[in-house]
Amino acid sequence: MNTGPWEWTLPTTLTVIGLAITLAIAIAGWVMTAIKDSRNAKAAREKYEADVRRADEMNATLKSQLEAARESAEALRAQVEQFKEANRIADDANPFTSVPWGDAEWTRHGSRFTIRNKSSRNVVVVNLSASDERLDGLMHFDQQPPFTCEPNSRISYLALGTMQTGTPDAVIEWHWDGSDEIRTTVRQNIK
Repeated sequence: MNTGPWEWTLPTTLTVIGLAITLAIAIAGWVMTAIKDSRNAKAAREKYEADVRRADEMNATLKSQLEAARESAEALRAQVEQFKEANRIADDANPFTSVPWGDAEWTRHGSRFTIRNKSSRNVVVVNLSASDERLDGLMHFDQQPPFTCEPNSRISYLALGTMQTGTPDAVIEWHWDGSDEIRTTVRQNIK
């Protein structure tokens, strides 16, 4: 058997060539993966930087909104203080010791009368009646107590009378809104 010089090296050469091709393919795969990873890393870095910029912008917006809310809260606190001062001035001008009810006013319609809350405060009406309980049937009020009578509101009623008794006086039992001290006021019904 005559063998040529390459015959004994051919299998080894083919194996070496196969290993070289495998190594080249592996290196190409590593290079392609590295390039792809580099691109992905660059895209991720750009996305991260964009997210950071958006977060910074949102942070700045939230800080400005917070500052505006603080300024608004401070303005509201100032208004509350002004309202407290206005209430104090109103309370000083209209002390709890005063009587809120004006005189009974004839409405010029039969025996109809009204009594107005002349104060600047709410008054809680606890009871309405005639000055003489025997004449209670001659008094007919438009509202049934208890109710709150606001400033400048009126209590309207019908006060019937006879020649012997006259018209009964209106009795209002009341207290200031926010106070529990019940007071009584009597108003005469004069036409």
